[in-house]
Amino acid sequence: MIRKMLVVAAAVAMPAASIAGVTAVARSGIASAKVLPIAAGSYDCALTGSVTFAKPGLSHNGVVTNKLVETSKAAVTPSGDCGTKTIKAKINTDTTLCGVTPSTDAAACTDPANAKNISIGKNRYYNTTSSLASAGVANIVSSLGPTGLSSVLLGNKVTLAVTSGGTSSVTPGGVCGAGIGFHLEGATSVAGLTYVLNLCLTGDTGTNTTNSFFTDFLTSAGGDNSVAIASGTFGGSSNLHFTKA
Repeated sequence: MIRKMLVVAAAVAMPAASIAGVTAVARSGIASAKVLPIAAGSYDCALTGSVTFAKPGLSHNGVVTNKLVETSKAAVTPSGDCGTKTIKAKINTDTTLCGVTPSTDAAACTDPANAKNISIGKNRYYNTTSSLASAGVANIVSSLGPTGLSSVLLGNKVTLAVTSGGTSSVTPGGVCGAGIGFHLEGATSVAGLTYVLNLCLTGDTGTNTTNSFFTDFLTSAGGDNSVAIASGTFGGSSNLHFTKA
C-alpha cells in the first residue's frame, strides 16, 4: 500500500513537460519501426559487405570446370535511411570452352596439372583475375538486370533497376579513391525515385593475399598465379544514394 502511494505521489509531482517528453520518446520509438513516406529529397546509406567469388577464387591462370556457369555471391549491409537488412545478390559467370580461341585461352587450359581434368571433360575455364575487369560489368547486368536489385528505404521495399547504360567499373582516381569497384545508377520501382550505388573493393581474403584488394588484383593479373583472391570486402566510399524528385 505504501509503495502504491509513493508511485502516485511521484506521478503527481512530475512536471507536465517531463511527462510530455517521455511520451514523445515513446512515440518516436514506435514511429521509427514503421514504414515512412518517401518525401522529395536525398537519402544516403553507407554500405559494408563482401563478395565471395566462385571457388577457389580469382587467379591469374583461372580454373577449369565442366560447368557452363559459375556463381559468385555478394552480401551488402546498409545503414542510415536504408535500415540494416542485408542486400544479397548472385552474380553468374559463363565459363569459356578451352581451345575455341587458343590465343586468348586462360593459362589453365594449357597447364599440365589440368591435363587429366581436361581429358575427362573439365575443359571450360573461369575465374581469371583479368575477367573481373573485362566481364565484371556484363556479368552484373546479365545477372541482376532481369529482376533488379532489392533494397529498402525508410522501411519501404525498393527495387533498383540494373541496366547496361547505368552500370560501369570504377577505376583508380574515381569515387573509390586509389581503389577499384563498380558503379550502378538508374530508376527504381518507386515513381520519381532514382539511385546511385557505389561498391568499392577495399580488402580481401585468400591465398597469399595482403588484405588490399587492388594490390593483390594487380599482382595476380600481372602474372603471379600464387595469389588467389577468394573474397573481396566492400568498404571505403561504398554507399547507396537515393534522390526523390
